[in-house]
Amino acid sequence: MKLHILLLVFISLQVHAGAYSQEINMKIKNGQLKVVMQQLSKQSGYDFLYEETYLKVARPVTLEAKNMDVRKALATIFRDQPFSYTIRGKMIILKPRDIKPANPGVTSQRSIKGIVHDVNNAPLQGVNISLSGGAPIAASNEKGQFEIVDLKGQTELLFHLIGYEEKRISVGDQTFLDVSLSATMNSLDEVVVVGYGVQMKSNVVGAVSTVKSEQIARKPVTNLAEALTGETPGLTIAQSSSQPGTVNTSLRIRGEGTWGNSSPLVLVDGVAMNMFDVMPSDVESVTVLKDASAAAIYGSRAANGVILVTTKSGKSGKLAINYNGSIGQQYATRIPKPVSSWQYAEMYNKVTENLTGVPGTTFSQEKIDRMKNGGDPDVLEGNTNWYKELIKPATQTMHNLTMQNGSDKTTYLGSLGYTKQNGVINSTYERYNMRLNTSTKFNSWLKVGANMSYINDERKESANGAASSYYYVPRSMPYYPVKYSDGTWSFLSAPQNAVRRSTYDYGMMSMRGDKLSMLVSPEISPISGLLIKGTFGYENKSFLQKRSTKIVKYDSFAPANQVENTVIARNSQSDTYTQERNLTGFLTATYNKQIAAHHFVLMGGVSAESTRYSSLQGDRKDFPNNDFSEISSGDINTSLTYGSSYYQSLASMFGRFNYNYDNKYLFEANIRRDGSSKFARGNKWGTFPSFSLGWRMSEEKFFENLKPVIPEFKLRSSWGKLGNNQIDNFLFLSTYGAGESYIFGSNLESSFYEAVMGNNVITWETTTHKNLGLDLAAIKGKLSFSFDWFNRVTDNILLNLDAPSLLGITAPIQNAGSVQNRGWEISFGWRDKIGSEFKYNISANLSDVRNKVLDLKGYKSSTTALTTRIEGEPLNSLFGWETLGIATDQAKYDQYSAVMKTFIPTWSIGDIIVKDRNGDGQITAADKTIIGNTIPRYTYGVTLSGEYKKFDFSLLFQGVGKRDGFLGRDVIEPMGIFSALEEHFLESFDPTNPNPNAYYPRLLGAAQRQNWQNYSHWVQDASYLRLKNISVGYSFGIPKAKIKNIRTYFSGQNILTFTKYRIFDPENGLNSISFPNVATYTLGLNIDF
Repeated sequence: MKLHILLLVFISLQVHAGAYSQEINMKIKNGQLKVVMQQLSKQSGYDFLYEETYLKVARPVTLEAKNMDVRKALATIFRDQPFSYTIRGKMIILKPRDIKPANPGVTSQRSIKGIVHDVNNAPLQGVNISLSGGAPIAASNEKGQFEIVDLKGQTELLFHLIGYEEKRISVGDQTFLDVSLSATMNSLDEVVVVGYGVQMKSNVVGAVSTVKSEQIARKPVTNLAEALTGETPGLTIAQSSSQPGTVNTSLRIRGEGTWGNSSPLVLVDGVAMNMFDVMPSDVESVTVLKDASAAAIYGSRAANGVILVTTKSGKSGKLAINYNGSIGQQYATRIPKPVSSWQYAEMYNKVTENLTGVPGTTFSQEKIDRMKNGGDPDVLEGNTNWYKELIKPATQTMHNLTMQNGSDKTTYLGSLGYTKQNGVINSTYERYNMRLNTSTKFNSWLKVGANMSYINDERKESANGAASSYYYVPRSMPYYPVKYSDGTWSFLSAPQNAVRRSTYDYGMMSMRGDKLSMLVSPEISPISGLLIKGTFGYENKSFLQKRSTKIVKYDSFAPANQVENTVIARNSQSDTYTQERNLTGFLTATYNKQIAAHHFVLMGGVSAESTRYSSLQGDRKDFPNNDFSEISSGDINTSLTYGSSYYQSLASMFGRFNYNYDNKYLFEANIRRDGSSKFARGNKWGTFPSFSLGWRMSEEKFFENLKPVIPEFKLRSSWGKLGNNQIDNFLFLSTYGAGESYIFGSNLESSFYEAVMGNNVITWETTTHKNLGLDLAAIKGKLSFSFDWFNRVTDNILLNLDAPSLLGITAPIQNAGSVQNRGWEISFGWRDKIGSEFKYNISANLSDVRNKVLDLKGYKSSTTALTTRIEGEPLNSLFGWETLGIATDQAKYDQYSAVMKTFIPTWSIGDIIVKDRNGDGQITAADKTIIGNTIPRYTYGVTLSGEYKKFDFSLLFQGVGKRDGFLGRDVIEPMGIFSALEEHFLESFDPTNPNPNAYYPRLLGAAQRQNWQNYSHWVQDASYLRLKNISVGYSFGIPKAKIKNIRTYFSGQNILTFTKYRIFDPENGLNSISFPNVATYTLGLNIDF
């Protein structure tokens, strides 16, 4: 069914494409060429560019065309003419084949015509043309055409347009020039997408970064967030897991602004949407709005920054088709290395010796020797690496087909995509996606755009989840086999078989989603300078999760002594259906006016948004057998149902005023007023203003001598206030719970009680943002540089403050907390050539954020949790005991034993020493302190890319300069519930053979956990440098097959990581066993037709 739908869509796009493959109907005998060209222009929409003198030698045209393709008609018309033609976009350019000048002896003075376009053949307007070293003598019009009269002798022409590389052309006897200009990278004069509009980057006074489609295209990744990693300063992206089809990536702009939801607002073509629902291949650009000046126009949703995603649009001209396909292999980046079965046995015996002083005998030396020599797995003498048995290389395939076409009035882009990603732990994810973007210009004042996207996806994994299978690996002893020799699954006495849990033997969980998004954007230009634009969007997301568990039996011993048992005695089915509908509408009016050197832009608008969500779940147990998967087949007496729903809305008014004087002095003011259903009457509305100033010093007269070297130098400053309504619904209402049942008369009545008190005075979290910035370009645009300093304070953060116990219920949530983020960002770019064929680009960015909790209004954070909130310290700081190493000898034991035994009576040589911070002679919770900072500092990215002839390459290095991670219980507690052992435990301190530099304390059993506390000993340096992406490609064309370009490429993602962090991937931070991150090696093919 899915393929049928996509096939129908593809056919409809092809039909639509046919509307633009112009057909000519004309019958002329010995007609004038000029008349024929006029008729053809009317029917096809093509324009002709030529010199009038050409027509003097034109020959009569005879043509009988019925539904003839325009290109075939052109070939017939010009077959016997003394000049040829070239098609550039919608322009047909005539060129003489061999026309003699009227007076060959007069060549000193003449006229020359031509056209200027970009590398995609789009005409360029406003290109200044000058004699080398002189003032401009001509400029191109809106069709890219130009004419220079009275040109004398042989000379050199210079073509210049801001944002494009200059080009010099020597002119001899030519009468026509076809000029192509290449865009410069990192230009400060490019167009930047901002809130509800676009601006020239040179006039932007906010802190804004842009990632272009070329940067995204280098990485064949399945989600957009991965493609943005390391590309822009201030945007921190961390991936905690690579499980297919799940969102395990966090995005932060300039740090953690709150302990609630710190994720930025993401808008796709102006409408709030999940970034992971956009295919990277459909994206034209991504703009990150980081300060209040840039983001204030979005008011209450912009406190954590804004990410604007603009999708690709159609282009006029010939139908362009692009196919991009790739296949990749995924490997887990970093996983623990387990010990062998005989090493495990020896270490297990060592635990007994450490506890009793007598060597353990659980594993005899004979059994250990048989393990070393490859003993019989059926009698538990084998050697199984459970990590390797569970985690396998996995494939990933992607196919995307994009079509672009259009005329002068209507353009469209259609794309189809298919992705299949297998997990390194048994799981699969499949996605079908499509997009159709159209734009139609009905007349000079009305234009309508329409976008539609659809995603159908499905994820499958074992009933308990792929990640849960990984959780059981550290519990799996290496002397157990995965299966016994007769093919039956083994079952460990306490934990379950991790590999079997990853299969569908236990059952299956499938999650299917449908996401439809539609957008209509009419634009009206009733008078010069005024643009009225409306956007109306609808999004429908539905999701069905089906989870079935089976009756599971196992053999508790090997085949020689089998005893059948049941680990899951009842089968079950659980179905959950959710639906979310989002409506968005906004209307803006923008007036643009230039009066002499004064340039004004005034924008005002209104918007309304709503979300309606509902969820329904049904459960049943005891199905006739494991093959039944429909919930209606279960025992009706086991039925359980659950449900929830909510509705939320937001209404807004907003405005922006831009002013610049002579492109030197820049001013911008924004204001937005939001009303949210999440707050009670009287507190629903909030007002969020911002102001910013800019000075383009490079436009001053005193800067003229420097301008040849530094063409752009701009200073920026801004202040603003933003809001955050990303909180739960209905916090202003009290919550009720179900209590005991009571008998009234003969009836048994249920009771309800007030569980959590509501607070009808809670209001917006507000963020005050200050920013100072500098932008410059130097050395003819080859060098670009940007610097920003910022200070962001968020107030009124929601907290559950302590309340007197006599209150009797949970206290209401209140506006109480305050957090500061202060830091800076630097970005740098260099683009140049070596010789005529090697082009290269270097770009780098570095940012730092210092986070601090300013106020908690007396809130007491947990003293047992690993992370905490304490005034004056970073948010989510690691909290625990400071340690002084390991007691490696008798002297240290004698020095610290008295204090340590007040905390751990069994403390001994080989255990961790805890610092008595308050000096009271005992170790208690009062000695706890901040032991680490989990918020990344000094995040950076470096990109190197280049082109040589038909080869291209790029490398992206990304990393974090300072961050603390914590080794969790999964890998620091031997012989506990995490029963297996990893190689790092071989470094454990051995009292019988003491190593004074041992990192791990002595091995102990399940009951002795004195070393596995929240100790600073387990805080690790989680900084890292990663080769995030490498790409190498080779391009060529096959003109005879009408293939413009074929690019074959190799790409690697997460290839190398340099870090001091032990055992796990440093992006995980606070480590526990979870689905691992992956490195992906990809081969791809990109074809342009």
